[in-house]
Amino acid sequence: MINRILVGIDGSKASWVAADYGIYFSKKLKRPVIGVHIVDIRLLETPFLEDLAGALGFTAYADITPKLKEVLDERGRALLDAFAKKCREEGGDCSIVQAFGIVANELVDMADPDDLIIVGKKGVHNKFAPLFLGSTAEAVARKSKCPVMITTNKFKEIKHIILAFDGREKSIHAAKYLNSFARDLGIEEITVISVLEEKSREREKHIEELLDTYLEIDFVLKFLYGYPEEEISSYIKENKEKYELIVMGAFGESRVKELVLGSTTSFIIQHSPIPVLLVK
Repeated sequence: MINRILVGIDGSKASWVAADYGIYFSKKLKRPVIGVHIVDIRLLETPFLEDLAGALGFTAYADITPKLKEVLDERGRALLDAFAKKCREEGGDCSIVQAFGIVANELVDMADPDDLIIVGKKGVHNKFAPLFLGSTAEAVARKSKCPVMITTNKFKEIKHIILAFDGREKSIHAAKYLNSFARDLGIEEITVISVLEEKSREREKHIEELLDTYLEIDFVLKFLYGYPEEEISSYIKENKEKYELIVMGAFGESRVKELVLGSTTSFIIQHSPIPVLLVK
């Protein structure tokens, strides 16, 4: 059972879609949603301010810091007020909070293991400082103690769910999480996709037995063959109008293997045309 829903609000289109999902879940699950705005302190650090001052034609940047901090603070409060107004008008149970810090760290620190964090795939700073700020969504997903939902740029009511399942511990956690999550959303059947390197009845039977053990809701199982990131991504893109959410375990490989071969989770986050819910 989800305790609270935390939504990252930064003013981007993606964050307002995340807000729509937060309000939606608040109403469907009867849980409180918290709009969170973090003023990224890296925007107030010397290298960024030097670049900003240069871009604006200033020769000195020392007097920019307090003014920029004030502007960012006021902007954050305005965004949160807009979120609170929208939430209350739509019947959600909401509150708001603002803080200064590194966005991913602050958001993760606010959440408990029984919470759900929702963030947009691309934040407001992505256009002008992507290399400096990095991927906040993926950083939150990696560091979070609780499930994280990463949204796209369009809200759709969730009626059809895909579970990516490989039989490992993380995917078993995702299956067990779906038992209550899907039920609370009123979803009676989901689609499970499992990617195998090659056809193997023994391996397929093992996957079926695990799903029968851990998944309590009805499901349709589809086996795909090849590389997981490629097959999962292709399946989602080909069926993006049929499903509104993909659920999967978060970062199941070792960090060493990820450095060498990459991460299936990261690939799906970057390429999925529908929201991704990552379960720890």
